[in-house]
Amino acid sequence: MREKEIESKLVSEVKKRGGVCLKWVCPSFDGMPDRLIFLPAGKFGLVETKAPKQKPRALQLSRHRLLAKLGFKVYIIDEKEQIGGVLDEIQST
Repeated sequence: MREKEIESKLVSEVKKRGGVCLKWVCPSFDGMPDRLIFLPAGKFGLVETKAPKQKPRALQLSRHRLLAKLGFKVYIIDEKEQIGGVLDEIQST
């Protein structure tokens, strides 16, 4: 399974929940998470998608730490089965 397949499933599941899942391209600031998740009731999440068993690069982890210092959690998804749990967590915060 490729990262693109996981990302596509994530987009689909977010839509089912009435939200939008935007691709985040930040050319002047590499290493940022792949997707911005906006769900009803003002719920927001940042998601890094990876192919199964792949880990974020050092620069990506650095960006995740930066975002954590600002109070934002970055979810890392490398299997389709994780999507529901991540979206549940975003909706419950």
